[in-house]
Amino acid sequence: MTTRKIDKQTLDEVMNNMITTVIDSKSQVFEIVEDTRTEYERLRIELEEVKVQVVEKIENSARLDLLVRAARQKLMEVDGDFKRYTEVQVKDAYEMAQNIQEQHILSLKEEKQLIQRRNELERRLQNLLDQVQRAELLVARISIILNYLNTDFQQVSQLLDDAKQKQAFGFQLIQAQEEERLKLSREIHDGPAQMLANILMRSDFLIKTYRQRPQEEAIKELSDMKEQVRSALGEVRRIIYDLRPMALDDLGLVPTLSKYLKSLEEYNHIEISFDYYGNNEKRLNTKLEVALFRLIQEAVQNACKHAKPSTIFVKLEFLRDKINVLVKDDGVGFTMEEGKSENSFGLIGMKERVELLNGDLKIESKLNVGTKIQITLEMEVETEFAVQM
Repeated sequence: MTTRKIDKQTLDEVMNNMITTVIDSKSQVFEIVEDTRTEYERLRIELEEVKVQVVEKIENSARLDLLVRAARQKLMEVDGDFKRYTEVQVKDAYEMAQNIQEQHILSLKEEKQLIQRRNELERRLQNLLDQVQRAELLVARISIILNYLNTDFQQVSQLLDDAKQKQAFGFQLIQAQEEERLKLSREIHDGPAQMLANILMRSDFLIKTYRQRPQEEAIKELSDMKEQVRSALGEVRRIIYDLRPMALDDLGLVPTLSKYLKSLEEYNHIEISFDYYGNNEKRLNTKLEVALFRLIQEAVQNACKHAKPSTIFVKLEFLRDKINVLVKDDGVGFTMEEGKSENSFGLIGMKERVELLNGDLKIESKLNVGTKIQITLEMEVETEFAVQM
């Protein structure tokens, strides 16, 4: 009995140290990503300013070049006619030509320096972008590793007492929260944050150059900025809805799915057909409703983002003791090898969620034909309610 306790304690310590190390590594990588993004935004704004300065300096050099040519012509005229021009006039012509020539040389030198700075900023921005992409991929891989560690730890903890089982569940809950926060951070950064940063840069550029631009161009620029603000607002509303659709608690699964799929259909301009069969007038277990909504949400969003379909079919079938889900599209499809690759995080997450619910997931896909996802879960009923559509 004592030996078994020691083994459990040792195993707990090893697993906890592994999970803590992975979580710390993930946090450090995420901090690096955020610092790199901040530096990227700073350099991007500086690059836009340098581009404006390059254009201004090129125009100034061209203007000075014309003045140099005129001064040389004047100098040749003065130098060849001593009877018409005095010695003082000749001297003034020489000094003026030399002064303009020096200004022209200085302008060309500054122009060259600005172009070099512009090229350097462009290279640094590309390098930073590559670093961010590699770091984000690393964060995603660490999340998968951590998820596997937590899953294995949960399986091992079945041999332990109730306290250890609660601890495993706590780790899993924390991981799920961290993954949702990372996903939300990426969506905000890649969507509204990028749009707002672009609007800020374009507004600064418009302020600097509005006197040099026709009124029509300024109005067009403001109209484009207004559309970007509208798009950013739409992205923020979509992210809020994705976090937790309130209708799921009030109306249940079917009405919420119907409303969500209609909004997704309008947003992506893709036809989405939704059908349901069987006794759906009984309220499902809350956890099951959330899980089903997330699974269908992930499947449909993956199809919209990657499959390029013209139509997506979603079907729910309520049976006596289980529920079947079908999500099918007529998009580009993929090979099963691609579906198993390390970059298929959406499919991996769906598979893990179904396994946690002791369900069954089948994925079939063919190139240029489409993809079919079938999910079967055991159904738990809570209360009855009237379906509202």
